[in-house]
Amino acid sequence: MSTKVFITGSTGYIGGCIMEAMVKNPALEITALLRTITEEFTTRYPKVKIVKGDFDNFPVIEAAASNAEVIVHAGDMDHPGCVNAILSGLDARTKRQEKSFLLHLTGTGCLSDERTNPWDGKLNPWTWNDIEHIQKIYDLPEEALHHKIDRQIMDASNEFCKTACICPSDVYGQASGVANRGTFMVPLYVSTAMIRQETFFLGAGENTKDVVHVEDIATLFILLLEHAIRGGGEAQWGKEGFYICLNETPVQIKELAEAITKLGVAQSWLPKDAKPVSWTAEQVGSILPHAPRIARYLWGSNTRAIAARAKALGWKPVQKPFWESLEEDVSIAVATTKEKLAAKARKSKA
Repeated sequence: MSTKVFITGSTGYIGGCIMEAMVKNPALEITALLRTITEEFTTRYPKVKIVKGDFDNFPVIEAAASNAEVIVHAGDMDHPGCVNAILSGLDARTKRQEKSFLLHLTGTGCLSDERTNPWDGKLNPWTWNDIEHIQKIYDLPEEALHHKIDRQIMDASNEFCKTACICPSDVYGQASGVANRGTFMVPLYVSTAMIRQETFFLGAGENTKDVVHVEDIATLFILLLEHAIRGGGEAQWGKEGFYICLNETPVQIKELAEAITKLGVAQSWLPKDAKPVSWTAEQVGSILPHAPRIARYLWGSNTRAIAARAKALGWKPVQKPFWESLEEDVSIAVATTKEKLAAKARKSKA
């Protein structure tokens, strides 16, 4: 007997990996929300049903969610309209007394100390544990990154609708899905360093971030999906259904800057005498002028945690460690940046 699954974000970095893993299970009847339907997608996934729409298309998302037994929301984690549409569809299922499960992708930005400036560029010894500190996590303020929607998801769980938040740390590695295959933290750093001809860290650069390979995130989603198919299985849901996802090998930002500098010099896109430079919070924020808070979160804050709940369920990271993946991630980021700069130059001449 098949299980109906509705997925958002199936052409994204993380969502694409989840989709690639789900289609290997013939017992899943998958529907994907797509803003743009491409030949690449339909050729690769001929058995996947497509509903056309974007995250603002409430009726389309609501109807698809109402018809699905499991929803994988791997799209824009901070889009309230999309989440409200999904929850409205699930509410319709609850009223019909039909069971459903929601797997929501969030991120450890909610756990970072980016809201407390004294930690900018400094090491914060605090380490989160998603079992021991679940009440602290639930009680995070609304202004914590992603948390307003996370809490909405946690509170939506009931007798018929079970919800879980999957919370990866900063992500690395190349994805297996269609469209967006590159990581985020490293490419943005590399493109900034290429354009400004300078690598950087905030303050002393002692702040440390947990990381996880994108394919290991997909593995956790699939594990929770399998438990959902069994009616919930041994997984926890609702308030307790908060799953931190990381490999517990933290990366210090100054060490990252030094490693990327060495690669930049070796690959000849940085000067031979290049050395990482300490930047101010304002300089780091200028990388994303429309969202300086996100830039400071990425390179100026600490996020350290233990994936206790996922481990208790049997999940463990198995992909290449961050440092073994870095050269490939940097090389691909360099090539992508060069392509974008060349396209921009051609456009300016046109």
